[in-house]
Amino acid sequence: MSGQHPVREADVIYCYDGSLAGFFSCVFESFARRELPFAIWPPEEEQPSLCPAREIVTDAGRAGRVRRGIREKLGPAASKTAAIGFLSGQPDKELVLLRYLHHGFGKGPAALRQLGRPEVAQAQGLVRSVEWEAEKYRGFVRFEESQGMLGAVIHPKNHVLPLLRPFFCARLGGEDFLIYDATHREALLHQAGQTRLERVTAPLSLPEPDAAESEYQKLWKQFYDTLAIAGRRNERCRRNNCPKRYWADLTELRDQV
Repeated sequence: MSGQHPVREADVIYCYDGSLAGFFSCVFESFARRELPFAIWPPEEEQPSLCPAREIVTDAGRAGRVRRGIREKLGPAASKTAAIGFLSGQPDKELVLLRYLHHGFGKGPAALRQLGRPEVAQAQGLVRSVEWEAEKYRGFVRFEESQGMLGAVIHPKNHVLPLLRPFFCARLGGEDFLIYDATHREALLHQAGQTRLERVTAPLSLPEPDAAESEYQKLWKQFYDTLAIAGRRNERCRRNNCPKRYWADLTELRDQV
């Protein structure tokens, strides 16, 4: 891949399947045609537009070439930015990452350290948002036990399950568990020592917790309330450390939503 030739703005929309390999196929198309599309849409974002749409078929060979090109010519930091940035829930993440890659291939890997450049700053912003939220959920996931299995529901802005996978598999490797991302209808299932990440076609409802689990939840809530010191209550500080959008998924706070 080479970005030495000028890139023109094109009044065309790339439509792809929403996968990372599909996005890399879009990147290949963009570099091959030396064009920057008006937008890149996964299936859930497709809508009527005055711009013509071009269907980009996912091509494993082309996607592999893009992956290798990023890793070998731009370095591991750029590979990480592309991979983690793609997990963002921001609607225009594909175009942000495409501009980032054009900037890197056009001016060299050192240009990707120019944080004052919008192409770099916006891509790094995607990464920070995803990593910040994943770090929050490492502490905010609350499991409930039912029929011998641990289950949790989360509502993240970003696709954080791939980043939560190694943490919870290491921490709960001997347990069967399910984490359901209700925002994006994705599920992380760990069962019998095997782990898989899957998309769910319809909303998933977890079974009601066992009687013993319900009792443990009451005890946990009582413990949480007992620790609180009324005279030192600071709602602003609490919301800064635990934003209110997480409360519905937290055993100790869901009744305050």
